[in-house]
Amino acid sequence: MSTPLKNPLNPSEQLKRGQDVAVPALVLRIYPFRDNDLMAHLLTPSIGKISVVARHARGSRKRFPSSLDIFDRGTARLTVEKSGAFGVKEFTPSHSLTRVRYDLDKLTLASLLCEAFDVVIPDEGEVTSPRMFEVLDLSLNAIDESPDVKGALRATFIGLASLAQESGIADIATDAPGSRALMMVLDAIERFTERRLMTKASLKDTIKKAANA
Repeated sequence: MSTPLKNPLNPSEQLKRGQDVAVPALVLRIYPFRDNDLMAHLLTPSIGKISVVARHARGSRKRFPSSLDIFDRGTARLTVEKSGAFGVKEFTPSHSLTRVRYDLDKLTLASLLCEAFDVVIPDEGEVTSPRMFEVLDLSLNAIDESPDVKGALRATFIGLASLAQESGIADIATDAPGSRALMMVLDAIERFTERRLMTKASLKDTIKKAANA
């Protein structure tokens, strides 16, 4: 008679036991920390949103081949530091949004998406739907691959509407995509989080360009 296999530990339980784990991750935010370190907000399908410190990320090309940058999607090897904070030992990108980084309109929209997901999704310890990760990943790729500004705006609206619906903020996923619907969902997110979305101020020129296209 065979012995039943024990249920494997999920990534959160592994980290709590002091084990390193490798998980898919999207970089929502990045900012300098001390001389060579970086702080990052990562969105993962299994742990949710976490804040991590990347030691020597601004100098180690071996552990961070492309440094560590916003919009990056890849595999993060996580650990728990002595202080109890999460650390990322390595980040190996699977793909990078190359078109977004060289197109101001797409850069604005992708930044807006990441900012909105960052402020809406709670930190680790809270229940986060794995679908949040999938929605953001698909939306960022749709912006990157869009042939024009209108398509990129549509992808942004769909991503934000899904975020609002999944988070219980508002149900406007059935509204026709457009600048009015986009501003409505952004206003709803700001009311819910009680904070302004900084990237929202840069939308005016992008919307104007789409209207004149």
